[in-house]
Amino acid sequence: MLFQDHARTESLKPVHACECRRFRADNMRGCMPNTIQAGTILVKQSKLLQSLGVESEPYCRNWRSLGILESSGLDQKVRAAGWHLFFMAGELRAVVPAWGGQNTIRRGVKRLLAKTRLQHFNCLELSHILRKHFLGIPYVSIAAHPRHIQEGCQIHSIEQRAQDAVPMQGEPTDK
Repeated sequence: MLFQDHARTESLKPVHACECRRFRADNMRGCMPNTIQAGTILVKQSKLLQSLGVESEPYCRNWRSLGILESSGLDQKVRAAGWHLFFMAGELRAVVPAWGGQNTIRRGVKRLLAKTRLQHFNCLELSHILRKHFLGIPYVSIAAHPRHIQEGCQIHSIEQRAQDAVPMQGEPTDK
């Protein structure tokens, strides 16, 4: 194919989440050296997340980023609490122009989070982040799978997930 001959793919080195966000001074104190890379899980802030004792840092609005070590142990912690972590087979993709510097990955991840919110899922696992070129134009391709934490061994309908997604008191809304 024509576009495959001109495409160049490079692995994108991990970016520190602290570097690609504008933090207020009070958020900088609690900033962990967490990287946004393949395998990172973003979880919607909730009482359940607080009760699991999972270390996380703010990512955007009421989404929190888990480190790679925390991401790998999330399923065990969820099961220990008597809940289930569902993996959705459908992959979400975002492609963003790569001339935005540090905010390129952030813009792509925010697009994926918006798609996840529309389906009322409360987790997102990044599958891959690749820097590519097409006819000399740089862009970043990001793929992720929605995940969902809930009680019960059968995934709830979208209507039920929407009802369950009522924000905690004092928690910012997605809108």
